[in-house]
Amino acid sequence: MLMQCPFTHDVSATFAEVVGMAGLDHATHDALMPRAMASVGRLRAEKASGKLPVLALPNRRDDLVAWRPIVDRYRSQFSDVVVLGIGGSSLGGATFCRMADSGFGPNAGSPRVWFMDNIDPWTFEALMGRLDLARTGFISISKSGGTAETLAQTLAVLDRLNQRLGVDDLATRMTCIAENTDNPLRTVAGHYGLFCLDHDPNIGGRYSALSVTGLLPAAIAGVDVEAVRRGAASVLEAALAAETPNDCAPAVGAIINVGLATGKGVNQSVLMPYVDRLERFGGWFRQLWAESLGKDGHGTTPVDAMGAVDQHSQLQLYLGGPRDKLFTLILADPSGHGAATKAQVAGPAAEALDYMMGRSLGDLLAAEQRATAETLIRNGCPTRIIQFPTLTEEVMGGLMMHFILETIIAADLLGVNPFDQPAVEESKVLARRYLREGIG
Repeated sequence: MLMQCPFTHDVSATFAEVVGMAGLDHATHDALMPRAMASVGRLRAEKASGKLPVLALPNRRDDLVAWRPIVDRYRSQFSDVVVLGIGGSSLGGATFCRMADSGFGPNAGSPRVWFMDNIDPWTFEALMGRLDLARTGFISISKSGGTAETLAQTLAVLDRLNQRLGVDDLATRMTCIAENTDNPLRTVAGHYGLFCLDHDPNIGGRYSALSVTGLLPAAIAGVDVEAVRRGAASVLEAALAAETPNDCAPAVGAIINVGLATGKGVNQSVLMPYVDRLERFGGWFRQLWAESLGKDGHGTTPVDAMGAVDQHSQLQLYLGGPRDKLFTLILADPSGHGAATKAQVAGPAAEALDYMMGRSLGDLLAAEQRATAETLIRNGCPTRIIQFPTLTEEVMGGLMMHFILETIIAADLLGVNPFDQPAVEESKVLARRYLREGIG
């Protein structure tokens, strides 16, 4: 078991000697190790040279200081903040904000942060109709500055604000994030006098969670963003200091994924946290993994699930269906937490409930996540377990950096570029054409 602060990463149940035929054989694992080590060496060199800016983010603090006044103003001025963006412009921030949000509202003293991450007109109208626009701030995010969905949202919001509050008030209510180039979002910002923060042109959207894109909304929601970066830094430093792939958890994860895909036909990667506050993490990982690896016939399909709820929906397929999935369970230690169960009945009903009497909700969750892991393994399903005592900002930052590195190393092993997404450009071109031609 590898200790990769601030969590453990156990892959022992992904090998054939534990789970049988569906597991990875050591010959395939050993054959991939030198290539994974070469990939780690390239990452080490790219961090040292500054060629890969995403690797510089964990140790930066200057940018956090630079936009802290925006955070303070939004937190003091607004009861609600709406982030306009799609894909990598929203998924990282939404993941952080879900961690800060119980699911039933924001933390005391923090605005409620909403993510308008789609263009369904009914959803847009429903949200705009429930907000007090006089107490609502907006953040518009598009790396290129030309994302059609974000531009449409932004123009619609500006029109609504202008109608309700007047044009003179717009500059205090919306902040934009885009590359510092001549692009449509910058043009809109200039026209309305909106402040625009720079999006690093060398950090792709799906890799931008640890940048202003993800951390500005997170800070507004009350997340300790310095702690997020400390967690990311601890994982990055441990990974790059490793002398062998087996000492580098992201390299191990990449080897397991690629080895199972190429050697055992495992073409789906199921990410299943047992922590509600990681509900949005699966969506963030799904984009990172799919857009980075799905090229030239390569890649595995990411599936996001949630424990314990998906024990009652997907687990039957996982156990009774084809052995084409790698399972990654992300577990905290909930034991002893939450309300305790007490008998309110007598007789046979009380006897039926005896097994849970005096146990907490956390005890039940702990029992179920252990049972799921053991059942998957006993039924021959390759399963790795990532575990930590409790979800903190450091853990979240560490998890994100782990999967960023794992994705980049897996791309190296597959021989694909993890930083482009050529296949989706065709649909973007067609959508613009159809809109211009009035074809709906």
